Amino acid sequence: MAKRKLGFFPGKGVWAVVLKEMTNIFRDRQLITTIVLVPVFFVMFYGFALNPSVEQVSLGVVDYAQTSASREFVATLTASDVVVPTVQTLQEKNLERSLLAGKIKVALVIPPEFDQQLSQGNLAEVQLLIDGVDANRVGILQGYLSQIIRQYRYRNDNSPDSSLINLQTTILYNPGLVSSWYFVPGVLGVILTAISTFAASSTMTAEKDYGTFEQLLLTPLLPWEVLLGKLLPLLGIILVMVLITNGFSQVVFNLPFRGSWLMFMTSTIVYILLTSELGLILGLLNQNMLQAFLTTLFINVPLVQLSGAYTPIEAMPPLFQGLTLLDPLRYYILV
Repeated sequence: MAKRKLGFFPGKGVWAVVLKEMTNIFRDRQLITTIVLVPVFFVMFYGFALNPSVEQVSLGVVDYAQTSASREFVATLTASDVVVPTVQTLQEKNLERSLLAGKIKVALVIPPEFDQQLSQGNLAEVQLLIDGVDANRVGILQGYLSQIIRQYRYRNDNSPDSSLINLQTTILYNPGLVSSWYFVPGVLGVILTAISTFAASSTMTAEKDYGTFEQLLLTPLLPWEVLLGKLLPLLGIILVMVLITNGFSQVVFNLPFRGSWLMFMTSTIVYILLTSELGLILGLLNQNMLQAFLTTLFINVPLVQLSGAYTPIEAMPPLFQGLTLLDPLRYYILV
C-alpha cells in the first residue's frame, strides 16, 4: 500500500467531509435557524433592552425657601427628561409617603435659608433622597444629579476663585454616550461564543447518534483532515451570521465601524475556529446532544462573565482578573 503524502492543503477527502457536513447542516432547519436568525434576534433584543441610561425619573420636591433661586435650582434639575417633577408639597411627611409608596424615585428637600446661604457665598446644603431598590440605576442617577448640582454651584458662585478652573471634558469614541454602541459588540462576541461551541458540539454528537462516527474513523483520512472538514462548513455559516448581524447593527443602531475590516474578519475567523474546536472536543467527550448542550453551557458562562462584556475587569477580584487572561473572548471583544 502506498503511503499518503502529507501536505498543508486539504485533499479530496477533506472536501468530501465538507460536502457531507454542509448537507447535514442544511437538512437541519433548526440548526440553521439557531446559527443565522437567533443571533440577529438577540443582538436586536439586548441592544434595546440593555440600556443603562436613566430617563423619566419621578421627582418630589419640598421647597421651604420659595425663592427665585430655589425655583431655578429645581428647574435646573428638571431641565432634561431624566428627572420629571411629579410631587410638590410643603411637608416632608407627604414626600416620605410618596417615596415609600413608589410614586416618586427621588425626593428633594430645599431648606429655608437656601437663598441666603447662596447670596453670602456659603455652602448651601440640600437633602436628596433616592430610592435604592435598583442599585445600578441609583449609581447612574446619583452621578447625573451630582454633576447637575456641581454645574449649578459653579454658575452661581460669585467668589473670585470660581473662574480659576475651567474644566472642559471631551468624550472620545462615543461622544453621544449611546449605550447600544457599547453593548451590541459585546453581545455579538457572547453570541458568537455560544453558537460556535454549541453548533460544533452538536455536529459531533450527531455523528454518534446516527452511528456514522465509527465510519469516519475507518476512512483513510487523517484526524486533522476530519476536523478540518467539520470546521470549514461551520466557519462559513457563522461568518455569514456575523456579517448579517453587523449589517443589522449598523442599520438599526447606527453602530459605526471604525477600523480595519481585514483585522476584524481575521480575528473573527481565528476566534470561530478556536471556539468551534472547543465545541468539537466537548462533542467528543459527551455521548448525546443533551450532555453536550449542558457542558457547553457550563463552559460558556465563565467565558462570558470573565470576558469583561458586562462586568468591568478592573472591578473583579485579583484572582479573577488573572483568570481573564485565559479567556479568549476577552481579547476578541477588544478587537
